[in-house]
Amino acid sequence: MTRGLKVTLALGGIVVLGYVGASWYAGQIAQQSIVSWVDQTNQDIQRQWTAPETPPELQVADYQRGVFSSQARYIFKFTDQDGQAQSLAVEQALQHGPWPLEALKNGIWQPLAAYSHLQPLPDGAWQPWFDVVADHQVPWQATVQVGFQGQASGVWTLQPVKTIGELALDFSGGVLRADYTPKQRQTTVTAEAQSLKIQDDSGLLHFEDLHFQGLTTLSGETDMQSHQTLQASQVRIQQEGAPDLLLHQPAMLLDLARTGSLLDGRVRYDVEQLSAGKQNLGTLQLQASAQQLNVEAVQALMALLAQQQAQDDDGAPLTPQQEQQVREALLPVLAASPRLALDAVTWKTDKGQTDFKAVAQFRPVPQDADPDLGRTIESAIARVSAHAGVSRPMLMQILRDTQASSSDGDMAVALIGMLFDRYSGRLRRAELLREQDGQLQVDISYADGVVTINDREMTPPELSGRLSAALGE
Repeated sequence: MTRGLKVTLALGGIVVLGYVGASWYAGQIAQQSIVSWVDQTNQDIQRQWTAPETPPELQVADYQRGVFSSQARYIFKFTDQDGQAQSLAVEQALQHGPWPLEALKNGIWQPLAAYSHLQPLPDGAWQPWFDVVADHQVPWQATVQVGFQGQASGVWTLQPVKTIGELALDFSGGVLRADYTPKQRQTTVTAEAQSLKIQDDSGLLHFEDLHFQGLTTLSGETDMQSHQTLQASQVRIQQEGAPDLLLHQPAMLLDLARTGSLLDGRVRYDVEQLSAGKQNLGTLQLQASAQQLNVEAVQALMALLAQQQAQDDDGAPLTPQQEQQVREALLPVLAASPRLALDAVTWKTDKGQTDFKAVAQFRPVPQDADPDLGRTIESAIARVSAHAGVSRPMLMQILRDTQASSSDGDMAVALIGMLFDRYSGRLRRAELLREQDGQLQVDISYADGVVTINDREMTPPELSGRLSAALGE
């Protein structure tokens, strides 16, 4: 054996041993990252969980680590709405870095701790999904890349699903992508699907060209910021005996920010064009928000109300003991001075605009205040206000368009127009309604026992008397 060949073999051996060591180290980093993600997930669930049942838990049921690859199995355990224990099992096959063969085949050249494939296991709560996928294929599969700094990115591919029965689903399949950056504790998610149809005895709901984007950033133990959008090219609502209702370019935006136990949130819905059959009904926008919500207190109150509802007959009044329980659960919610708002409901056509908004501001109630639940709620209201504006030309246009195919449509439109004019005129004369900016408007607020309508203060009995006089025959 020549000297050069010996040197080459030695160098080759060093390279092989070096790669074996690097692969073993990469597998160790991947396992540590996975265990850390699982622990963090369970901690987040436990911090948010307030229901009396045991919180869901994600477990690493099995992890077999080799030199170049590993096999893992995870189980997500939870309790369903009937109180029955359920589980979801997932298996993962990992190839260790720094250059996993599957990653290289897919054109990924940067060093990785691992490149893996995930898929659900049949039986358990996954089984119904397996049963409705064509040819009993695996309902979804994912490829996940794990970096040496704990970063991860994955692509989930969902198979088409079609079911029949009382509730029929027709799903085109879709793709979901997720990226996680541990240093910023930031998760980015995007998803798209071509079509989703949901049909039952009441009709059909059809979403076309769905797109989702989400960005969530965590800090500290509970602080969180999240921005999410969901869009579709069209949503169709079909009901027997009625024209199709079409929502063109509908979009939903959701912003959440949590600091400690307090949550602020804002949601907005936009519909670029609303139509019934061939009739254009204009554009629609809705915005709502909540501020200073004590998450734990709200969840505890909701859990109590759900528990009381499950124990009692529908419609049965609360017992004095139950009222006291509700009051005790309500006080921590009020202590944060929450604010709830329907910031805007705006409906526009070429004939005008109709809008509505409302705000409710609450304040803390002392523990030793009047123990009556009704008086507690009344004293907690710092201020409630609302604004409404109706465009008569817009209202008449929509009525004419929607009644165009009816044999007695003109008569119905004329009757509604006559009634509208009669009662709106009475309310204007009672100074409960005013005409402004092409609308009939009312601004009303309530605080500390005083009602203000269109800048005029009055007591609740006075308001009741004016309404009775205006609307009575």
